[in-house]
Amino acid sequence: MRCVIIGGGEIKNLTYARSLIDEDDYVIAADRGYARCQQMNIKPSLLLGDFDSYEGEIAVDCPVMEYPIEKDDTDTMLAIKVALEKGFDELLLLGMCGGRLDHTLANIQSIVYAVTHGAKAVIADEDLYITALCGGQSITVPNREDFVLSVFSHTNTCKGVCLEDLYYPLNDGELTNTFPLGASNHFLSGKDAKISLQEGIAVIISTREQ
Repeated sequence: MRCVIIGGGEIKNLTYARSLIDEDDYVIAADRGYARCQQMNIKPSLLLGDFDSYEGEIAVDCPVMEYPIEKDDTDTMLAIKVALEKGFDELLLLGMCGGRLDHTLANIQSIVYAVTHGAKAVIADEDLYITALCGGQSITVPNREDFVLSVFSHTNTCKGVCLEDLYYPLNDGELTNTFPLGASNHFLSGKDAKISLQEGIAVIISTREQ
């Protein structure tokens, strides 16, 4: 099964977000993500967090893991670690962007953690798709109308980068985390993008073109 982690960030279209969740998914609500679950009429499999942002009622039959506010892990990171401990290797994260920029960056770092620990992890919304890729891996990013795609080096460098079926292709290239060479690429009509790299860690962001 797949694990879906729902955070307390912005979800632009609750109907779209709900359509991404399958009936057999294991759903973790991270703190205020419980309110998002209520809005989507979803009963989470687990609620966890330090509860500094959610103070409402909790269903009596909902399992809860409560953590102290003073801790190293964010609520999203806690949820990812629990999911990995339970053996899930595919993670879908909703409600992870919007609001505070530092929270968004922390959530991106959190999916990098998941990917470096052997899982596939995606942050998704109606206008957004974010994932990460480690050296020796490849990924196909779905083509969505009016979307652009950017590839950023999370480590100092990414080597052996190949971008296929994009307007600006790249073969055995190098990206660094000090220059945004991989920003704002375009899908080719009717084709999904193929991305691979030999060394480093890359963050891939597909977002609707404004």
